[in-house]
Amino acid sequence: MAMVMDLARAEQLAVVTNNLSDFRPLHNDAIAPSGLGHWGMVFVPDNYRRTRHDTGRIVEALEAKLADLPDDDSLVNREAWL
Repeated sequence: MAMVMDLARAEQLAVVTNNLSDFRPLHNDAIAPSGLGHWGMVFVPDNYRRTRHDTGRIVEALEAKLADLPDDDSLVNREAWL
């Protein structure tokens, strides 16, 4: 998981995941005073299943979430939920 965070940080990308148990602690570590920060985390709730059928629903929800953000830095060191 740390490798995902490192890559996302280097590429200035937000992480989209339903893996709350691993990524929520990484979020907290990243925003701590000595943390490296991050470009955002978007958590996908359990009611979005990871099936081929639900992929379109996840993409639509993510597009709607991103459309509501005022600029590219809106998620820096923050988390959001679909």
